[in-house]
Amino acid sequence: MLGKFGILIAILVLVLLFFLVISLGAGAFSKSNVKPETKKYLKSVNILLIIIALVGAILVLFI
Repeated sequence: MLGKFGILIAILVLVLLFFLVISLGAGAFSKSNVKPETKKYLKSVNILLIIIALVGAILVLFI
């Protein structure tokens, strides 16, 4: 079984993969101009992912 830090690393890797997939799908890494709606969407997703990472870290540290 994974220890505390193994679970924390797994959560952070999943959050990073989720960020990459959403950013690629929204076209954040493309060379063309990104629409303001897309920038707002990506900002909201980034905030959500930060909250998920923080909650996951807090929960893992209290296990």
